[in-house]
Amino acid sequence: MRNIPFNRRLNQSALFITYDGLLDPLGGSQILPYLFCIADHPRQLHIVSFEKPGRFERGESALRRELDTRGIGWTPLTFTSRMGKLGKMWDLLRMYATALRLQRRYRFGIAHCRSYPAMQVGCFLRRFTGVKTIFDMRGLWVDDRVEGNLWPQDRWFYRRLYRYYKRLERRFLECADAVVVLTERVVPELGRLAPGMHAPVAVIPCCADFDHFSGVSTSDRLATRADIGIDKGALVISYLGSLGTVYLLDDMFRLFETVARQRDDAHLLLITQDWSSEHDARLAESNLADLRHRIHIRSARRDEVPGLLGTSDLMLSFRRATYSQMACSPTKLAEAFALGIPAISNAGVGDIDAITLALDAGVVIDLNDPSAFERIAGDLDGILAKGGERLRLRAQECLGLERARMSYHQVYTQIEALS
Repeated sequence: MRNIPFNRRLNQSALFITYDGLLDPLGGSQILPYLFCIADHPRQLHIVSFEKPGRFERGESALRRELDTRGIGWTPLTFTSRMGKLGKMWDLLRMYATALRLQRRYRFGIAHCRSYPAMQVGCFLRRFTGVKTIFDMRGLWVDDRVEGNLWPQDRWFYRRLYRYYKRLERRFLECADAVVVLTERVVPELGRLAPGMHAPVAVIPCCADFDHFSGVSTSDRLATRADIGIDKGALVISYLGSLGTVYLLDDMFRLFETVARQRDDAHLLLITQDWSSEHDARLAESNLADLRHRIHIRSARRDEVPGLLGTSDLMLSFRRATYSQMACSPTKLAEAFALGIPAISNAGVGDIDAITLALDAGVVIDLNDPSAFERIAGDLDGILAKGGERLRLRAQECLGLERARMSYHQVYTQIEALS
């Protein structure tokens, strides 16, 4: 990292702490674009991240060159994938030690903490060094882990862990100098979680890099379809991202089956790195077995995603509408809208209902309505008409990186004014 000049205001420097890796898919789609927005203001910026060894070996040199070019410092730590809970504790201890060492050396004015583990360190730094803290929540992490059965509440240890982190959650909110959330829906809930919270709250949804998702030419679109094995005139319904516990893959399959039984040209494209032999077995035993030739699975690097996603006509985004999901903002929707692709989503997740209506960006359905899928199949032409360049232009104002850049600029300016 560049040494901070003596004649520079120390509160205009920031330490960004994240337990995610910059070389993870999430790092490329969400963390790095936002960090570049923050660094563009400009201010001194240094990052502490936890990288997976394989990805770090492949991508470290190129990423370090890019960060150096932008004047951003980087201290990568190795993510511990073994030893279970002990491995997580070891990583947290290293996060504490590394952040304290950097803070004592560079005297940052702001600690920007991405999610809960990082904010544990941020509160520690605030107490002992006086640094201002940004709690970039990302979501209701504690409840999300319970709802995803990562912390099963029928086990004593995880019940204790849940109660412990709920107390920490309140402390994080009350010690923060600024709080960043992803949705308007979760803002009133913060007052209930932490009645003593005094920090201003900024809502910054998951935005997309509209330059990266800048559109796909007709020739490239047809070439990619041919490579996948999809006819040029086919209807392509896509899904992008993880297949983890909160994602309703079976409901997406049911919707595709409803459409495919009525349209011989309907195909489903799943762009994911999570597909496994177990998923293949589930398909073979399901009602979709005879439609398997119209279901295509592709894994993609970030630079390949626009080309693959750009072959589709519609995007699906179904996830469990639980308590924690009020704080969720799916990046995949912003990326689809940047390509002019309308979406079919389920109700009750984050601000999706309001954003879809405001942008006329597709439809939101009630998955408990038994006739919902049939209505979708009968109104496909109307949904498809919502897409195109007009959708891209409507979405860019509220879901483009410029929105994130200006919002983070306001957050940092407010905090720097406190010193």
